[in-house]
Amino acid sequence: MQRRIRRGAITAAIVVAVLAAALLQRDGAGPGPVRYAVVDRSGWLGDAARRDIIATDVRAFLDELPAGTASADPVLAEFLAARGTVEARGVDLIHTLAVESGRLRAPEALHERFAQWWMDHPDAVRAAAPDVSFARFVEVYPARPLGRLGELVADGSLGGYFVIPDDSVATGETPRFVGAGAAASGIEEWYGAVTEALVARQRVLEANEGA
Repeated sequence: MQRRIRRGAITAAIVVAVLAAALLQRDGAGPGPVRYAVVDRSGWLGDAARRDIIATDVRAFLDELPAGTASADPVLAEFLAARGTVEARGVDLIHTLAVESGRLRAPEALHERFAQWWMDHPDAVRAAAPDVSFARFVEVYPARPLGRLGELVADGSLGGYFVIPDDSVATGETPRFVGAGAAASGIEEWYGAVTEALVARQRVLEANEGA
């Protein structure tokens, strides 16, 4: 068992090194990601957006994983082979770990091992899939009171924050972004597109339920 754990750690280190090398080959480090917070008055949209963003990132990473690197890591190789049956569970667990800033003590199931790998290796993920959201935007949670968020924006700790209205499904009102300095990053368009798609989907679900 000890040999197997050690061998797994070594292969994990190899794949991280390979992916990180790809990252270092890019021109310049560039600015850091925009840190943002979300004040959700809807009771559902902020969390739905959070999970949708994670699902998109996981899909992009798995789709763009360089040939040969997955085979160097047993977790990635096994997860890719069973992707169709475990990807959604992996996304759900990553979502939970991210929101709770948690860590699994002894991940055993495949989706648990992948989720922990994902949480432990953000640089490797960015190297393989440079368009993942957290290469540009990183949510900070839990969100503070609005007054405190304003202070964090003012001192540069946050790029800005979104205020999600009570009922976007009924009113069509979109999340309001506060933080002029980060507006040029495209964060409003990016987050707006995510929430707009979710609201449209929810509107259809509610219409079907009422039919």
